[in-house]
This record gives sequence, structure tokens and C-alpha cells, in this order.
Amino acid sequence: ASSKAVAFAVRSGAHSYEGFSGSPGLVIDIKRLNRVSFNKVSKTVTVGAGATLGDVQTALKGTGYALACGTCPTVGIAGHVLGGGYGLLARAYGLATDSLKSIRLIDPKGSSVAASSASNRDLFWASRGGGGGSFGVVTEFVLRVHAVSNVDVFALSWTLSRDRAASLVDTWQKWAPRADTGITALLKISKAANQNVSLRCIGQSISVRAALIAELKKLETVETPTTPHSIQKKTFWKAFEYFTGTGRDPYFQKERSDFVASLSGAAIKQLLQQIIAQPVSHIGIIFNAYSGVINDLGEEVTAFPHRSSVNYMLHYYGGWDDPKSTKARVDEMTAFYDGMRQYVPGKAYVNYSDAQLSDWPTAYWGKNLDRLKKVKRAFDPGNLFQFKQSVPLV
Repeated sequence: ASSKAVAFAVRSGAHSYEGFSGSPGLVIDIKRLNRVSFNKVSKTVTVGAGATLGDVQTALKGTGYALACGTCPTVGIAGHVLGGGYGLLARAYGLATDSLKSIRLIDPKGSSVAASSASNRDLFWASRGGGGGSFGVVTEFVLRVHAVSNVDVFALSWTLSRDRAASLVDTWQKWAPRADTGITALLKISKAANQNVSLRCIGQSISVRAALIAELKKLETVETPTTPHSIQKKTFWKAFEYFTGTGRDPYFQKERSDFVASLSGAAIKQLLQQIIAQPVSHIGIIFNAYSGVINDLGEEVTAFPHRSSVNYMLHYYGGWDDPKSTKARVDEMTAFYDGMRQYVPGKAYVNYSDAQLSDWPTAYWGKNLDRLKKVKRAFDPGNLFQFKQSVPLV
């Protein structure tokens, strides 16, 4: 492709929100490189870069081990690990990228290169949070797995007025990032009837049951849930299936993100007011609790920078099936997101790629941007691996 100067994209799971894994020229699709092998002695999996999260967890089914990664089984392992990889074991065992032991890729010259903490260390550093597609075509990962047999899956929900919801959101933001590290909690917020807000706290725990019950009480004492909390013990595999769900994703989606240390009272009210003000419930928010073991690594130890400086991520999402609705729906999301700008630091998640970000390199990588650019210049000085949001040379 380089001799003919054909533009190309690299595709693993094809879950790029902005379609960066597609190209009108050539697509290098690696999904057939999907072999997964588990080594119980080294507690690692060797994974072809075309495998999905579901492929990896399926290979581990019944072993008593699991990969700390996301919940969507069709997501490709490659982009997920390269950009971070948050999931319901994150506060207990870190991000997927934190489990990366080594990586193999085809470099711009067509050579196969291995990188780990022992060799090609800069490339290894960049591969842990620098995002996919900027340095080469990854062919294989070696990832650490964790002993996980049973987990507790929990849920509790409320329907509240804006002001009462605000007090619950504030309680959640002070609680979830500091809860027992075995507990990873999400808070899903959407519009309910009669100017109310629907809030649902869900998650997964590997802490002892008594600790989980005590932690959930901190939310329940602020506002009694509309339905009492449910806690179900499941094997890790059954929990993975449970969070996968059975619903079909909308054909079109627009998703954006913000990493924050905390939201002020005014910010929480603004967020909830925007949720309520929608004529129809088009946009929902998921708060993802970070901290815990994620903060065991310093913010410059890997290219992924959103650790001790943040406590959780806001995930804005909307989906629709009719292409005629696209402009209106994207405009709604833009207005919603813009309404929050004065309250947030402007940090974003590279795996929730967002073409509307003005200074996306800083939003994704912060203080790690300069080092990432250096690795890019050393490894791909001709910028062969480029797309709209690949790591810039300068």
C-alpha cells in the first residue's frame, strides 16, 4: 500500500465510534488472527489481535481466571487494550492495558517487533493507553489474567425529583471511587416521567458480601431505592453474560466522555436539568467509577493518563436507527455536552473516540502527549499509520 500511496485503516473489532477502523481505500482487517491460549502456570493469555473480549473470556470459561476488561463481547481486544480498557473488575484489578505483559506488531517497515517492559520499552509504554492504529498493526498480546471464580452482581434504582437526585449523585461521586476496591459501580441516569430523573446504580463486586451490603447502605440511607437492592452471586462467566444483555444496539450512536475529579453542586444540577429538559429521553449518562487499583500506577507510568487526577468518567450516549435523524440527534448531543463545558476539565477517553473534540490530543493524553509524539517520531517518522486522530508527529 505504501508504494502505491493507498490510504488504509487497521481494523480489529470495528467498534470505533467515529469509524476510524474504516477507509474508502484499503482496510487491513485482522479479525482472523483470533487465537486465544491460556497458560495456567504463568497466569497469562496469549491473544491474537483479531480476537474479541468475548473470545478471550470464552477461552477462560471454567478455568477460574478472567481478564479484567470491558463487558461488550464483540469489542475487539486490540483497540480496547491499546486505549485503556475499563470494565467491571477495573477498581479491583486495573484496566485491561494494566494487564498487558507484551505486544507484537508489524512496524512501518513491515518487520515484526516485540515490545515489553524489557525490550522496546518506549513502544510498550505507548501501547498502554496511546490508542490503536498509530504505530503499526498489532498481531498479538500477552495479558495477565486474575483468579476470579464467583462475583456479586448488584443493582438498585431510584426515581427522584431533580434536587433529590442531585443529592444522590453527590453521594455516589463521593462514595463509588472510594468504596471497597473489590467493588466497581456505575450510575446510569436518564429522563423519567413528570420532570423526574431515573437513576440506577449497577456493578460487580469481588469483596465479601457483608462489605458490599455495608457500602450500598451509604447510598440507601440518602434516598430509599424505588426497588430494594438486588445482589446475585454468579460465576464470573454468568456475570459476563448478564452484563452483555440481550438487546440490540442502535444502528447509529454518538458517544462522548469526560473524566472528572468531582462535579460541583451547580454542575450536578446543570447535568440533571439537561436530562429533564429533553422532550424525549434521547441522551443518557453513565458515571463509571475509577480509582482503586487503577491508581496503583502513576499517571506517566503508561500512556493512559486518567488515574489519580480523576475519580470517575462521564459517558454521554445516544442511539438511533433512522439515518434521517442523524443531524438532529448529533446536534442534541453537542448542545448537551457543550452545556457541561464550564464544569469539567476537558479530559476524554481515547477509546470513546470523538471527532468533535477541538484539542483531542490533550484531551486524550494530557501530560503524556509529548512523550507519545516522541515515540511516534522514532517509530513511524513517515507517518504511515495515520488517521484523523492518530498520534501526531509534532
